[in-house]
Amino acid sequence: MAVTRTIWKNWFTENNIPSWPCPSCNKGTLIGDKKDIKSYEAISSQKLHREEDWDPEQIWGQFTGNLKCDVCEETVVIAGKMAVEAEHVYDEQYEGYNFEYIEILQPNIFVPTLNIFELHKDVPEEVCNAIKESFKLFWIDSSSCANKIRTVVELIMDEQKVPKTYKDRGKRKGYSLHKRIELFKAAKSEEADLLMAIKWIGNSGSHVNDELKKDDTLDAYEILDLVTTRLYEKDSHRIKALSKTINKRKKPIRTKRAGKK
Repeated sequence: MAVTRTIWKNWFTENNIPSWPCPSCNKGTLIGDKKDIKSYEAISSQKLHREEDWDPEQIWGQFTGNLKCDVCEETVVIAGKMAVEAEHVYDEQYEGYNFEYIEILQPNIFVPTLNIFELHKDVPEEVCNAIKESFKLFWIDSSSCANKIRTVVELIMDEQKVPKTYKDRGKRKGYSLHKRIELFKAAKSEEADLLMAIKWIGNSGSHVNDELKKDDTLDAYEILDLVTTRLYEKDSHRIKALSKTINKRKKPIRTKRAGKK
């Protein structure tokens, strides 16, 4: 997952479009410039211009645009909110700073949806689809996104064959997600700890009083990227098995044992 988080959480301008990754090839960067972005001031915003104390920073509206991958040439449609803010700009002629009003843009939707982190081909389809659904929600509502990521943890528990229910006095009862993760810890302790952290973030998405930030959601994605790599990437399992074999032999695999041809 990209270490730089600014491309995922900040407003941007037409002259400074973030380097979002292509959702199709996962190799290229989405490119666009001012001519590819068009903003529209809302009618209710236009009416405010008549007010005596009107200020340009009261302007708001929407924007739409098209971005293109610099590798595979996939086109991605983007849309979201537009606002105006004052910016200090240095004026060389007067050797001082002036205010300049600029449009700032906040994405709410990408079509196709951007991948916050790259999904490995070995991740089960149902888990993969749920993660992609959470990517859509990321731009709209952090709490809903966190709830969806919690659902991903539940699906991972299902895929890992962790029991959902138990019998108590002849009745079938359901395990909480917390308990299922604790059960999973007996088999894969480190991965269970990672999933538990994601669960806590997801829980906060359900609480009205918890104001979830985009950085919290990105924390969950960073952990989810690691845990899906550990659980599903075949290369990861192969390298782990390779390391175990080398440690057992205490020498490279292709080195012949002493006294043997």
